[in-house]
Amino acid sequence: MEEALFIKETNNRVYIRAQGHVTANSCPELKARVFDRLEAKPAVEDVYVDLSSCEYMDSTFMGLIVGFNKRFLRFSERPIRLSGINETCLKLLKTIGVARLVAIDEEVPRFPEPLERLGSGKKAGAGLVLKAHEELIELSEENERRFSALRTVLKDAADKEED
Repeated sequence: MEEALFIKETNNRVYIRAQGHVTANSCPELKARVFDRLEAKPAVEDVYVDLSSCEYMDSTFMGLIVGFNKRFLRFSERPIRLSGINETCLKLLKTIGVARLVAIDEEVPRFPEPLERLGSGKKAGAGLVLKAHEELIELSEENERRFSALRTVLKDAADKEED
């Protein structure tokens, strides 16, 4: 299944659908759109992430989920909601510590259709990947060990991107 991310906002609710093997390559536009919306008025009431078509997610995508949740919690008393999670993705979310931060629903809520497919073609820069991994590193000492070498490499690459 082809990697893809979809989004729609309606009635101050943000709906995100992940499809296929979701990696950093599909994340830049999603990050920009969701972060911009979470900072705008009126406040977002709910954020739903449908993972029923997601076969696998990389750590950058998981870091974005953490970042979305942190920003959403600034204005809400409840976390974002993930649904339709397969066994592989649930194991990843639990291992990294994301599962304990978000609400996990068995049933996928009804999403408004059609959703907009994201894909500006903009590649994920080292800065985006670094920030996503810093979100994960904050979750546990295990993640600190797991991602410390990657963080070092990404910091160097992000510094070069700025030059």
